[in-house]
Amino acid sequence: MQSRTRQAATRITYDIAPVAFFSTDGNPWSQLQLYNIYRLVLAGALLLVALTEHLLPKGIIIDSQLFNNVIATFTVIVILQNIAGYMKWPDYEKQIYLSSITDIIALLLIIYASGGVSFGLGILLVPPVIIPNLFRPGQFALFITALTVISLITIEMQIQSQGHTQLSELSMTGVLSLFMMISSWVAMNWSGNAQHTAHLAKRWGLDLASMSQLNQAVLDQLQTGVIVIRDSRHIQQMNTAAIEMLGNPEDWLDQPLGSFAPELDAWYQHWSEKQRPKVASFDVNHQGAMAVRARFVQLGVRASETSLIYLQDTQEEREKLQDLKLASLGQLTASIAHEIRNPLGAISHAAQLLTESDALSKADERLTEIIITNSIRTDSIINTVLNLSRRKHPKRVSIPLKSWLNHFYEDFLAQNKLQDDQLSLFIDPEELEINFDPAHLHQIMWNLSQNAVKYAKEDKNKLSLLIQVGVPDHTKNVVLNVIDNGKGISEEQQERLFEPFNTTSTKGTGLGLFMCRELSQANGSTLEYVQLASTGSCFRLSFANR
Repeated sequence: MQSRTRQAATRITYDIAPVAFFSTDGNPWSQLQLYNIYRLVLAGALLLVALTEHLLPKGIIIDSQLFNNVIATFTVIVILQNIAGYMKWPDYEKQIYLSSITDIIALLLIIYASGGVSFGLGILLVPPVIIPNLFRPGQFALFITALTVISLITIEMQIQSQGHTQLSELSMTGVLSLFMMISSWVAMNWSGNAQHTAHLAKRWGLDLASMSQLNQAVLDQLQTGVIVIRDSRHIQQMNTAAIEMLGNPEDWLDQPLGSFAPELDAWYQHWSEKQRPKVASFDVNHQGAMAVRARFVQLGVRASETSLIYLQDTQEEREKLQDLKLASLGQLTASIAHEIRNPLGAISHAAQLLTESDALSKADERLTEIIITNSIRTDSIINTVLNLSRRKHPKRVSIPLKSWLNHFYEDFLAQNKLQDDQLSLFIDPEELEINFDPAHLHQIMWNLSQNAVKYAKEDKNKLSLLIQVGVPDHTKNVVLNVIDNGKGISEEQQERLFEPFNTTSTKGTGLGLFMCRELSQANGSTLEYVQLASTGSCFRLSFANR
């Protein structure tokens, strides 16, 4: 995980680092192949001149046979050297010098055959003279330039001694030779500076990459998730903790935040439009399965296009609050139970004695029955709260959900006298496991399923119950949904759904769902009600232990 994150950080650095065209450590073959294409075009042009020699003015070509033979041989050699360049054999340096020397020799012979530089072919010597100084500067490249200049002047003097040229053409040769020497010197210095710049750029790139990897290594050690995001809401960088919180997404670099965390992206957009550049924190329900606290911070000035998002998994904080809540609840309920149970027992006992009296009227018997029923209900509430407060330390074990739910399925159907097709199980993947107290999980599942039997349909034979288990994309949590086909829960009821003593039934205590949520939080998980698009209710258990 860390290596993948660091590779992404390194890739960012190299994308912005400059790369020199003439880098000695780069791939120079493309430059050689480009020069070979120029040589192929040159050979074709010279071959066309040779084929149309009869159209040229008489006296320009002084040795027609040499002219044609050199061009034909040069064309064949250029074709072979093009093939060698694409095959990358022999090595690059040898091909540079062989190509340059071949061109220089061929052009000098063609210049000699065409009667000197007056025909205009002398300028063609400039590219093969410059190429070695440009791609492989050094003493040998300068030696080739000097040897070419000497050879050109010698050829021109030889042609003049034969009476084929005038004395003024010798000055033209001198100017051309001076131009080639200056061009070679400039090319050699420019290439040296370019290579030095390339080495500096590469070293700076490596330094930037090392610094980026160091920063990433520091970020990876943080338990807090860190996301670097641009104003385009595309992810620029993430540390390991953030990647794990977002469910280990693949290829997240430069991808939209909304594709992995739509809820987080919505809060980021809200912060950008309403509160930026102020620092702000929000509680985000990631993928409807994981509660995280997101803190948004702008980098730099207001015009900055980069922001930081700090992500904190609130599970540990919730567990600490749950422990404090249960401890306080335990102390409170122990005191209440002691103070209430004694008078409650006396009231219940007195009511039972009254029922044995023969002097009671029908109205008095009804009142006595109400006293006994409510005494029993009050005692049940006290027992429920006491049982909840005593469960401070759940005994978590690894539970394979498929086998556990299959056993629960059979037990629940048998005790509630439901048909097999009224309860469905869907688990994907089937090997999912959670860390949970089995007794707590059974109590939660039984309570949620029993509520569906009691309240979803007036005729329980029409009830359809689905228990669905899976892992939503881009989250690490296992999610268990209990879905029924009932009439659903109104928005007004949803607001107080998990509050203690909140009930619409005269027989219930209003502590069932409250206890389910408390037990789930005690095991490091969450219980929420999810509004369905169609009719029915959905209670979602999210297990933060994948």
